[in-house]
Amino acid sequence: MNERNLTNEAFEYLSKSDEERIIYCKKDHWIGYGSAVKLVEILEDKFLDPPQMRHEGLLIYGDSNNGKTAILKRMYELHKTKLDYATKDGEAIYEIPIIYFQAPTVPDESRLYSLILDELCVPQKRTDKVVVKANLAKHFLNKLGTRMILIDEIHSALRGNLNKQRTFIDDLKQLSNSLSLTIVLAGTREAYSALSIGNETSTRFPALELPRWNNDRKFRSFVATYEKCLPLKKASNMADNVELLNALFYQSEGLIGKAVNLLKKAAIKAIKSKREYITVDDIEYLPKL
Repeated sequence: MNERNLTNEAFEYLSKSDEERIIYCKKDHWIGYGSAVKLVEILEDKFLDPPQMRHEGLLIYGDSNNGKTAILKRMYELHKTKLDYATKDGEAIYEIPIIYFQAPTVPDESRLYSLILDELCVPQKRTDKVVVKANLAKHFLNKLGTRMILIDEIHSALRGNLNKQRTFIDDLKQLSNSLSLTIVLAGTREAYSALSIGNETSTRFPALELPRWNNDRKFRSFVATYEKCLPLKKASNMADNVELLNALFYQSEGLIGKAVNLLKKAAIKAIKSKREYITVDDIEYLPKL
């Protein structure tokens, strides 16, 4: 009986070695908290859009390490190709309905199309001209039935030369228009500011901010849920420990990514110490020397 109220997988790990449990603690776990669930629902709705002349995309922005990547990857995992073959125009192909990649570090068209071709597993010559790569990308995006492109860290590609930035965004809009697919961007406030210059956020890429956490009931609920993913032999009851919650919130600065990293490290320390439950002293990024 799972008297510890852990997830089934975490409960199974209780009987494994300390080393195996530590590795498991380091794994990422999807926690469906309010904002994340709502954003995935919005993405699902856009994914199911029928072909349109002008697909509306989305920009998800906020502080670094605040869960944007986890949300995009969750959407990708829900719809990534399963390599099941389908017949299209009399040809057996496998569909790739969604692709995910991190934006290039500069607003470079050639690198953009190379990244798309890589995700579609299409051979290419890195030295090919932009127009060749663009045509190849459009051909295979259409052939493989791609409906959504998720581009993370978009702020990286919206720096430097303004003309190149505009060309980069225009390429994304053209892809969306010509292939009737949805493009979702995620990045920092820097991305929001850059896209606002050309009025892109209010038209093609309406923006949603992923806010930092407050030290409130929602934060406590998230911590309680995450504790269920940690295969510790004793209950930490973190959500009921005000001192521990305050330490976790203070150290994480209200950023979900930092909070998760702290919880992972704390769980590992609890295992190594043989204590098997998390204390306030465990909530730290680096050990004291």
